[in-house]
Amino acid sequence: MSLKTLIFSVSIGAGHDSVAKAIAQEIKAKSTDSDIIIVDTFKYINPILNKVVVGSYMETIKFTPKVWGYLYTQAEEGDRLVDIGQILSKLLSPKLEKLLRDFNPDVLVCTHAFPVGILSKLKETKNINIPLVACITDFTVHQFWVHPKVDLYIVPQEDLVYPLLKAEVDSKSIKVHGIPIRKQFSETYSQEEIRKSLGLEISKKTLLIMGGGLGLGQIEKIVKELLEETELQILVVTGSNEKLKKNLSLLKGNNSLHVFGFAENVAELMAAADILITKPGGVTTAEALAMELPIVIISPLPGQEDRNTEYLLNKGVGIRVRNEEYLINEIYSLCQNPLRIKHMKEMAAQLKRPKAAYETAKAIFELSMH
Repeated sequence: MSLKTLIFSVSIGAGHDSVAKAIAQEIKAKSTDSDIIIVDTFKYINPILNKVVVGSYMETIKFTPKVWGYLYTQAEEGDRLVDIGQILSKLLSPKLEKLLRDFNPDVLVCTHAFPVGILSKLKETKNINIPLVACITDFTVHQFWVHPKVDLYIVPQEDLVYPLLKAEVDSKSIKVHGIPIRKQFSETYSQEEIRKSLGLEISKKTLLIMGGGLGLGQIEKIVKELLEETELQILVVTGSNEKLKKNLSLLKGNNSLHVFGFAENVAELMAAADILITKPGGVTTAEALAMELPIVIISPLPGQEDRNTEYLLNKGVGIRVRNEEYLINEIYSLCQNPLRIKHMKEMAAQLKRPKAAYETAKAIFELSMH
């Protein structure tokens, strides 16, 4: 059975797009003649609006993260301040309606909360009867995701079903499959072989540093200090941050440092590492869990990354370093504590869901058959 699928993402960081691609890949694998379009929601509807929404979000989290944190918490506690879905659907409905008419999809899938609200409203007001799937991409369920016309929620973990039930979502429309990640994370890797193939020293303790798709955080400062004060091998993924990549490449006289830009082979890099230092974006986190890699959390953004942090700490798979000045000390004591590392790996093995994209695609097929 082929499936005409519209997947709605929002290009904020790299995570939501990566989830969209992972789901698309699995739908194609199940049925090669499926027709799939991934829509960068705001960009598609209105490039100017895209600049405003995505741009102002980026500016807010970069320069005034506390403001975003405040808005997030207010909305989380049920005070929607403004119902974004309602406002956006008024602005955006005509173009989306046309897309739905022209493409005539069997199913709608969202990897970001904003399009869920817009499409739910559209289904309600225009009497559209296409199944709508909300694929939650953080280890928390924010009110932004919860809308009356959603037919299926895909959640990351069992204990995230509870907030949906509290929000009066029917348990039959919730499936626990994990955050969909790319196929490479369900493969098995030999650390020694990967290190060899990447030209790394085989027996050296290795750190992987990631700043999310945006390469945010005090990465340059951290790397300099680690190189000066430790004997560790350091891999850095700079994402789309060209300036950071260039600055780090200037430090490369040091053969302990290996800099990667926008890396496609993240699973290999994670397999090569002993510890990951990162912001706790939902997708990066799900990938690290799949690779059973202990996580050291730095500079979480207020809002969903704060919630992810809390979740990971409660589950024993990560530690949080609040002040970058103490990072080296924390890394050092973690490296000296094999019991702690073993425990973090074991807890990650409990939580990991490397086949999330496969299971999600399967659930989407089942839904659209009904």
